[in-house]
Amino acid sequence: MFLRLRSKSGVTMVEIMIMAVIVGVVASMAVPRFQRAYQRLQFRSANRDIVSTLRLARSMSISDKQQYGVYFDDVGRTITLFKDVVNPTGNAFETGDIVIRVDTLDQNIEYLSTDITNNTVTFSPNGSAGFTGGGNVITLGMTTGDYHENYHNILRSTGRVRTYNSWDAWALQHASG
Repeated sequence: MFLRLRSKSGVTMVEIMIMAVIVGVVASMAVPRFQRAYQRLQFRSANRDIVSTLRLARSMSISDKQQYGVYFDDVGRTITLFKDVVNPTGNAFETGDIVIRVDTLDQNIEYLSTDITNNTVTFSPNGSAGFTGGGNVITLGMTTGDYHENYHNILRSTGRVRTYNSWDAWALQHASG
């Protein structure tokens, strides 16, 4: 007289399949969010590269006691860091200037523009910026379902860069000063 006691605990194959379907549905809903977040991070990274290049040019100018500059190519979406040796008073990137580095912007930046004549900012050994125009670099990008904008303003007297995440923030700052 043996009584076999069967344990009722355990997971059936049907329960495993139901859990797999639920996990799949939840994962498929999360992937687009991760993709948008990744693209947004790439856009921010590209804008940090712009600011970093401007700061590097300023720093090199101060440390080397030479004029350096940054040229923004809005068509090719590249940024060129150069040593201004041809015409240091011209505030322009010219043939013969020594190219230090050329960076191509991330594909998430669809639009690069400046209100600077010749799209060139130069930095003198005292750290001040030289350019003709407003001193603004604008980037716009479109990620999956999101629109992004950044405005970088170069201060002529100090050569420092301020970044604004929207037109409203930029306009508010410039209306008061």
